[in-house]
Amino acid sequence: MSFKIPILQRYILWEVLRTFIFVLTCITILLVFVGVFQQATERGLSPAQALKVLPFVVPHMLPFTIPAAMLLTVSLVYGRLTGDQEVIAAKSAGIHPFSLMFPALFLGGMFSAGTLLLSDQMIPWSMNQIERHAIAMLEDVFIERLRTELQFSDPGSGLHVNVAAVNGRRLIYPVFRYAKGGRIVTMQAEEAKLNLDVERQEVVIELYNGFIELSENERFFFTGREEERIRWEPDDGLRKARDLPILSIESEIDRIDSFRETQNQYRAMEAFMALNSANFEELVQKTVERTQHMRGDEKRYNKLNTEVHSRYSMACSCFFFALLGCPVAMRFGQSQFLKSFMLCFVPIVCGYYPLMLGLMSQSKNGFIKPHLTMWVANIIVVVLSYFIIRKVVRY
Repeated sequence: MSFKIPILQRYILWEVLRTFIFVLTCITILLVFVGVFQQATERGLSPAQALKVLPFVVPHMLPFTIPAAMLLTVSLVYGRLTGDQEVIAAKSAGIHPFSLMFPALFLGGMFSAGTLLLSDQMIPWSMNQIERHAIAMLEDVFIERLRTELQFSDPGSGLHVNVAAVNGRRLIYPVFRYAKGGRIVTMQAEEAKLNLDVERQEVVIELYNGFIELSENERFFFTGREEERIRWEPDDGLRKARDLPILSIESEIDRIDSFRETQNQYRAMEAFMALNSANFEELVQKTVERTQHMRGDEKRYNKLNTEVHSRYSMACSCFFFALLGCPVAMRFGQSQFLKSFMLCFVPIVCGYYPLMLGLMSQSKNGFIKPHLTMWVANIIVVVLSYFIIRKVVRY
């Protein structure tokens, strides 16, 4: 038995799909060239360099632009259907209003799955590509900044560089200051060259005829070539939760759970040994050390756990926005799609996203559990949709 979509549903499905593609394209182009491209050029990237990075920036915006585009699309399509009296005609023919909403809900579910795939696979991949391109361009930007301003400062890594001049790619009389091992290291030379070790994520500095100062009483002079390496990534090597796929996040969560169990066992054994030897001072010291270590892992655990549940919840927002937008447009649209769009958009901007961000922040800090709280905003949308759909079916 072959499955065949009715003509009316096919018509609505096509209208929603083509309108969605047009709206999403317009929103993405607007954000890329008005926002991202402008910010990139203002931060010192040339137009050619900015264009190389843009294809990898777009996936980062899609999880936010797709739900907004879906909401605007259903407001346009179902507002026009209501204004042209097509909804009334369909109800007069015995067609249930939910049947009219099915194409939008179907596409909303498909786009939600696509958004989850983007968040889980494309965004971590694009983040890696952005880092590779950024590292490749970092040396050119760094040299150009020193050539024009004769200084460079990066508060994030604590690196500060001053030069007398720049000759090609050679730094003349450079002075480097950076933090290493809890102290400030100063390096000065007659000449220096910079290279980037992408694999080890290090800046390789080649110094010629100068000195390295570790403290006021520690200064080492050298003649000829001397090499120093500076990492631009934290020593722990931990990546942000949003830059990891879900499988990697869950694997790290399991590792932290295993570490917790092991630490609790060690803590019990140490307490038993300390009580037998009456060495309470050592017991207190080891307990404080293990508690501090576990507290750091607890913060990481909360962030990872919140990321998993928020990623599923935010991806499903596309479906829930369609569930809310369709009946609102059918109830209040009357060919004025802007009215129905604003009736949904304003509460979502002023209520949905602030609520999600607030709950996310509290969950990352460990005050609440993310398993249910990350779905509170979507549950509220479902409840509102239920009451509006009842009005559409009745009237």
